[in-house]
Parts: sequence; C-alpha cells; structure tokens
Amino acid sequence: MAKARAILKRIGAVRNIAKITNTMQMIATARFKRAFDRAVAARPYTDRLVKLIEELTVAAGDYTHPLLRSRDAKRVAVLAIASNRGLCGGYNSHVGRALARLREELGGRDVEVELHVAGKKLISGLRFQGVDMASTISHIDDKVRFEEVDEIATPLIERFQSGELDELHVVYTKFLSSARQEACAEQVLPLTPEAAAEGAGAAAPTWGRQTILSPDPESILDELLPRSVRLHVFQAFLDAAVSEQTARRVAMKVATDNAHDVIVELTRTYNRSRQAQITTELSEIMGGAAALE
Repeated sequence: MAKARAILKRIGAVRNIAKITNTMQMIATARFKRAFDRAVAARPYTDRLVKLIEELTVAAGDYTHPLLRSRDAKRVAVLAIASNRGLCGGYNSHVGRALARLREELGGRDVEVELHVAGKKLISGLRFQGVDMASTISHIDDKVRFEEVDEIATPLIERFQSGELDELHVVYTKFLSSARQEACAEQVLPLTPEAAAEGAGAAAPTWGRQTILSPDPESILDELLPRSVRLHVFQAFLDAAVSEQTARRVAMKVATDNAHDVIVELTRTYNRSRQAQITTELSEIMGGAAALE
C-alpha cells in the first residue's frame, strides 16, 4: 500500500485536474450557446432559400443551370471540416472515419479526389497517415464568419462551373440536437433540388398563379443557386462549430466526474493507509511498554 503522504499528493493533483476540466466544461458551455444561436439563426434562411429554388426550378421548366448539370465524375473535391483544438472526445475521429468511408467510396468509382481540410487536428492526423491534401485551412475558429467561408466556397464553385471539378462533397458533423450529432458526408455540387429531380411530377409553386416574377425565373436562379451552395458550406461550418463545443462539453463533464470518482477512491485508500499506520504505531508503543515491564 502506498504511503499516506504520496496518496495525499495524488489527491491534490487529481483535484487540480478536476478544477481544470470543470473550467473547460463551463467555457465550452458558454461557447456552445453562442455557436448554437448562430447555427439556429441561419437555418430558417437556408431552408427557405432551398424551398424557393425548388419552386423556381419548376417555374423555369426546361432551364438547366451549370450548377444543376450532372456529368461523369473524373475529378472530385472533398472539403472536410474538423476542429483546431482537442479535448473534445471522439469528435475529430468521427469526422476522420466519415472521410475515410467517402474516400473509399470514391476510390471504388475510380475518380481523382482533391482533398481540402479545415481543422488542425484532422490535418495533423492525415499528414501522419501520408494523405495528400490540396489545401489546409486552420484560421477558422468557432466564431465562423460568412466572409471566411466564402473565400473557400467561391473558388470551388467557379472551378465546377468551368468543368475543372465534377463534384463537391462536404464532410462535417451535423448538429441534430444537444444529445445527437452525426458525422456525415454530403454532396454539395452538382445541386439536386427535389423539384428539379422530380421534373414534371414536382409540386407546383406555392405563390399562386397571379404572381409575377421579375426578372424571369432563370435570372433569379442564376443569382440564387451559387448563393445556395455558399450557404450550404457555411451551414456546415456552423454545425461543425456547435457540434465541437457540444462534444467538448460532454468530454470535460465526463473527465470531471471521473476525477471526482478517483478522488473518492484515493481518499478511501488514504484512510486505510493512515489507519494501518496508526495501528502499527500503537502496536510498537504497546510492544515497547511491555518490553520495559
């Protein structure tokens, strides 16, 4: 059994760790609230824009935008979004596994994959594995700004329109609720609105027959479709940010609870060690007194 003094030192060290993890949990909770507000605030606009594009696609008839045009994939771009910081449980590893599944799927299609990675942790992991990356992004934190995401999305959109890229996929952690986040891979380009896919069988626009569109639906789609792609990527970054803080909050809470459990166990061990030490000292005193008699 360890000496009582050594056990006290271990208890003090674990208490310091518990203070750190508890503080990090509170910080993650505050950051989660801000990230959650930003993600939720953007969703109604994004969802309504997608619905509007579906209705305009029906109204435009046979019109096809370059972003809607599918072709045989030869070169595919993949944007993977992870975190710059650790201590967030399995958050980064889940994104890495989702990326590995997508790369395996694309490899089965015999296409060239161009990988763009955001997040220092995923970047370092892929470098360790020897994976080639076309670009790395490490300047975007949990306070995601649209201008930062636009600098990433716009060149990819332009390359798709020019025919240099045939598909664009985004790998990130989708925030479904505070208790559920899911690492997933989504195809961003070419766009596949449900109304466009269903063609003549799609639902009619909800604005009514008397609505006059000015300019024409084609001109409106030319403006809205690139914006929809940018917002899709922006929403992915927002979801990734709030999912990261959720994972870190849970991980730090588990670490704090485990530290308290260790302290309780060490305290029991200390009490037993101290009791054994006192019993030994009393036995020595009584043995010495008996010897003097």
